[in-house]
Amino acid sequence: MTDPAQPGASKPAPTATLARRLWRDWLWRRRGMVVLALVLSAITAAAAASYAGVIAWTFDKLNSGAADFFPLAPLAVVGLAAIRGVSLYLQTVQTNRLALNVMQDLQNAMFAKLMQADFARLQAEGTGSLVSRFTNDITLLRETIVRLSNNLMRDVLTVIITIGVMLSLDWMLSLLILVVYPIAAWPVIRIGQRLRKTSSQAQAQMGEVTGQLEESFSGARMIKTYGLEDHETERARKSFFERLRFLLKITENKARVDPILEVVGGLAFAGLVAFAGWRMLEGETSLGNIIGVLTGIAVISPAIRALGTLNAVVQEGFAVLERVFTVLDTEESVTTALDAPALDVTAGAVELDGVGFAYPDGSVALNKISLKADPGQTVALVGPSGSGKSTILNLLPRLYDHQSGRITIDGTATSAVSLASLRRSMALVSQDVTLFDDTVRANIGFGDLDAGDDAIIAAAKAADAHDFIMALPDGYDSPVGPRGGNLSGGQRQRLSIARAILKNAPILLLDEATSALDTESEQRVQTALEHLSQGRTCLVIAHRLSTVRRADWIYVMEDGRIAEQGRHDDLIACDGLYARLCRMQFEA
Repeated sequence: MTDPAQPGASKPAPTATLARRLWRDWLWRRRGMVVLALVLSAITAAAAASYAGVIAWTFDKLNSGAADFFPLAPLAVVGLAAIRGVSLYLQTVQTNRLALNVMQDLQNAMFAKLMQADFARLQAEGTGSLVSRFTNDITLLRETIVRLSNNLMRDVLTVIITIGVMLSLDWMLSLLILVVYPIAAWPVIRIGQRLRKTSSQAQAQMGEVTGQLEESFSGARMIKTYGLEDHETERARKSFFERLRFLLKITENKARVDPILEVVGGLAFAGLVAFAGWRMLEGETSLGNIIGVLTGIAVISPAIRALGTLNAVVQEGFAVLERVFTVLDTEESVTTALDAPALDVTAGAVELDGVGFAYPDGSVALNKISLKADPGQTVALVGPSGSGKSTILNLLPRLYDHQSGRITIDGTATSAVSLASLRRSMALVSQDVTLFDDTVRANIGFGDLDAGDDAIIAAAKAADAHDFIMALPDGYDSPVGPRGGNLSGGQRQRLSIARAILKNAPILLLDEATSALDTESEQRVQTALEHLSQGRTCLVIAHRLSTVRRADWIYVMEDGRIAEQGRHDDLIACDGLYARLCRMQFEA
């Protein structure tokens, strides 16, 4: 299924198709809750429909002079009101419980799917758009399912049962209603179709707004330093105006439904009064029947109006539901067979043999790259930006899949083993440290979720992090803040190294782990990295000469190819690209 919000999207799926899938895959698993909600809705609808019969019976008795039955009428009405009130409360609670449980199921499924999604897909969609799916999209879909659960069962049953009562009182009068009201169905359906398309566009645009807000707030330091407050305010103003335009269009479409139903209802009532008067003058119906049918109209009119506006809500919500199903249906490209064996790393030898890779836009990142890192060896990847260094590190844990050549670990192709075992064999320390808004202990513990406090503390000591951790207000229980904002850059990096030490993986990937640090922090982090790399096969991306010259072997990359390789002194003597890069660093 293609996301309708994206360029080149296919025609939206029919509402009936989405409704069937919602029922089959998500509501059916909660069928016990559905049955209970249906029973309560039937009781509520039957109580409402009974008003027409009680009123007709009462006026016929009064018209025939049987006044002794009159005191029973108020008691009957009060009894029906009590029954309907209690059942309405229970039905509302039950249907909301059903809707919220289904929403939780969808949220869990969508989040789990995105966590397993290709790294390329997550990178392409952007954080703002993804977050919007769990905030704006899910809120709108929840409201739709609540309305569906509350109104669809109850109001449809109310209309059906009440019409049955009306037909029993005077079938000719009732048929008039059945003929007139369907006239309104066609324009209401057309409005719903337009609303579905607009809502799809609105949800996509909301993802863009969320992404823009995230950029503005996370980039506050740069914005203020460069004096871009007015520029960002104007950019946000344009996005908010576009959001307003979509919402007004949706509101206008919704607002057309009630007037249509009001006019049709007025026509039906006028026709009913005229026809009822003629039938009564002809002696073909009674006063009680007429009043009973009028009472029935009073009962079903709000229900029909609710069903009319419900179509607009459903179309808006189903536009979101289609986006949810798009996430769930997208097939991942980085996969392994269910019976793929686990990777058994005995030594940690890494080799790329003729590896080629191009991004979806066609740009070539790697062109027949061949390199190797022997067990326990530190191999450095050096080269200008865009030369393909980070791509190699992304291919090793299969964040992307190479398109040609072969990548092996201890002679076993990485594509032939389970993803979980492959990624367990590697630890990553990068310039962009990922810390969650949790405690120091928890952030180190992500390296091994089963590790105890002793192992976590030992890892922190090895990463030269224990002393600064103990200086924090709550030690290992201190919160690091959103994105580690309570810590300095060097402290964040040492927590990242402690996490990698705790993971104890045989292969280590270092992606410019010290490039953003000051000299003092770099020295402390470098010491921690040296401890981490002992006995491990390390592939290092680094620009700083102090890091590179410690490597056992250096590959110099340019335009997706290996331009040079060798040891530091030999490469300097060759006076090629590596030597030029070193001179540029010294000159800087």
